[in-house]
Amino acid sequence: MPELTISRRDLEDVGITVLELAGVLDGRSTAALEKEMLDLTQRGRLKVIVHCGELTHLSSDGMGIFLSHLIKTRKQGGDIKFCNMRDEVRSVLSVLGLGKLLVVKADVEEAAAEFGTSTASDPKKQEEKLRIEVVDEGKAAVVSLFGFVDRHTIEQLDECLAKLLDETRPRIVIDCSELTYISSNGMGVFISFVSKARAQEGDIRLCNMRDIARTVVTMLGLHKLFQVFEDRETAVGSYA
Repeated sequence: MPELTISRRDLEDVGITVLELAGVLDGRSTAALEKEMLDLTQRGRLKVIVHCGELTHLSSDGMGIFLSHLIKTRKQGGDIKFCNMRDEVRSVLSVLGLGKLLVVKADVEEAAAEFGTSTASDPKKQEEKLRIEVVDEGKAAVVSLFGFVDRHTIEQLDECLAKLLDETRPRIVIDCSELTYISSNGMGVFISFVSKARAQEGDIRLCNMRDIARTVVTMLGLHKLFQVFEDRETAVGSYA
């Protein structure tokens, strides 16, 4: 498969940068995209349109780069929007459940017009980037994650797990069915608490992991540290 090429052009009249991607965006080519996104952030170019007309393949690793920068960009009042997306690439968004999170338009003009009405920087939207629900099922406390777990939201997760252990509820199941993205920083929170949970004769077990979250676990070699179950019922039952 052809390697990834990235070209950049600035629409100075509206302060937007267009990134044109061609080829394959997967685990081998994410470093190039990460470098490009970091450069844009450092230059203060926070309004970005990603032109996908020549992008033939997009993996969960590649989308993870966009998602990690999306939160930071929106927090600073910018956004990342997509256009000219092929059906095979658009299907990745569907599989990862990102249809409602990302803006995808037919062309650059439509995507640029969206910046005039974007509500992405609304504080209420920012508050919803991670929602956590905790319920007791069987012998386990099930923690359901909705949205993003990255360096901006790990404090919420940290507080949740600390509270469970303070309440002597160490048998924890993390339901990732609505988890859109988790960074290595996010996984670091689980790592920091798993030994504490096990010291209380409990554990932290994961279930319903989407491809993008499962990829992070595999890349970090954490499948040897955490038990991962296909569904919630089985994860809860493992504590019986």
